[in-house]
Amino acid sequence: MLILLFLASFVVALAAYFMKTESAVRTVSVIGSTVVALLTFSITVPILMSGVPLMMGDWRIDTFAAILMSLVGFVQWTATLVSGPYIKEELHEKIIGLKQARMYYALLQMFVLSMMLTLSANNIGIMWISLEGTTLATTLLVAFYTYEGSLEAAWKYIVLCSVGISLGLLGVLLVFYAATKAGLGLSPDILTWTTLHGIATQLSPAIMRWAFVFIFIGYGAKVGLVPMHTWLPDAHGRTPSPVSGMLSGVLLNIALFSILRYKSLVDLSLGGSDWTNRLFLIFGALSFIVPAAFILVQRNYKRLLAYSSIEHMGFIVFCIGLGAPGMLAALVHLIAHSLIKSMLFFGTGNILLRWKSTKFAHVGPVMKSLPITGSIFLVGLLALLATPPSPMFFSELSAFSAGIGSHPLLVIGMLLAGTVIFAGMLRNLIPMLFSQKEDTVKAPVETWNISHAAMVLHLVAVVVFGVLLMSPSTWSFLTNIAHVI
Repeated sequence: MLILLFLASFVVALAAYFMKTESAVRTVSVIGSTVVALLTFSITVPILMSGVPLMMGDWRIDTFAAILMSLVGFVQWTATLVSGPYIKEELHEKIIGLKQARMYYALLQMFVLSMMLTLSANNIGIMWISLEGTTLATTLLVAFYTYEGSLEAAWKYIVLCSVGISLGLLGVLLVFYAATKAGLGLSPDILTWTTLHGIATQLSPAIMRWAFVFIFIGYGAKVGLVPMHTWLPDAHGRTPSPVSGMLSGVLLNIALFSILRYKSLVDLSLGGSDWTNRLFLIFGALSFIVPAAFILVQRNYKRLLAYSSIEHMGFIVFCIGLGAPGMLAALVHLIAHSLIKSMLFFGTGNILLRWKSTKFAHVGPVMKSLPITGSIFLVGLLALLATPPSPMFFSELSAFSAGIGSHPLLVIGMLLAGTVIFAGMLRNLIPMLFSQKEDTVKAPVETWNISHAAMVLHLVAVVVFGVLLMSPSTWSFLTNIAHVI
């Protein structure tokens, strides 16, 4: 099934690229993404229900990887659904041509394939290659419109992420060196996670510290951690909105997943997690606090959501740094953020198609002209701001309660920054939604379409997740996954 999943993504990408009409490209992509989603769930659901990892040579999927793969499978499917009316409208407006549409859908599936490979790799070399594959596929999507701003954003993205991935390669090589020093020699299994975990206590602590520094900085650039975050607002601001949803909703998780794989090795080598936890606490808090200033003064709604992604990934990293008390909160927040943020970016696509601008000053009134999009967007915004009963309310309450005793200064700083973020998000987005100015775009009030259905699916998933969090069995299920992390 795993090999079928990889083949399905690759075949769909090829088929989309060689279709002759826009409708054929869209149909093939929707059918293909549905198949990819079904194959993904057929693999991940048994793993999640049994708690038993899937093992197959250079491939391994544990429950944590399975939950992330499920999110990728779901978000790529809804992103493809949203892409239908989005790309069709841009073709109609002659913003793009058929060749660009074919390239878009092909790159979308290559992006998905790279993420699936990263999550299922049992080999640190394969993981590094597939993580670089996500960079190559998304760079072309960031530069999709070939405008000056898009090309500049793509250039910044590929430079920063490629430098990061190069530093990550140094970390991989140092782990390889540590493994050879531990007596593995040139064993064929020297780069597999299972082998490395078996000898982790024998790996040189000094070498593993340096390896993790390179990994943390390198892969942390792709997570969007401050100060390696500068590519993220530009990339999100210039990329097609469905792709922005995938970048923020799932790609950032994949990079964090890669760091956590190495964290487990380093903790075993050092005989404890105190050293790595300090790194996570400092960079997590910094990544939560710094975006507050940018969110408060932002004038571009896509860049605003991008800075929000930096803040939320910072919070997740901070939770992980708290150790066992914060790991469950990190998992809940990660799942909720993936579902909510991708939905909000899908909504920005409808707004962009209507007003042809990402500037607050040129947009509105959304609730009057786009009542369906505006209503769903408002509910999503409240969920993102951790308004009860949003799952993010539970994760933030749990993490701050756990951290206030051990790290009071960091928690107080984050609470102050969170207040600024809350005010900044409402200050910018509420006027856009409820503006009383006259709509300058002469177009009919929106009607229901497939993009709204995709957004509602995300909203339903968030609500269901929030309700399930009230069940002790759900907390037990998530606790088992948190132990795997």
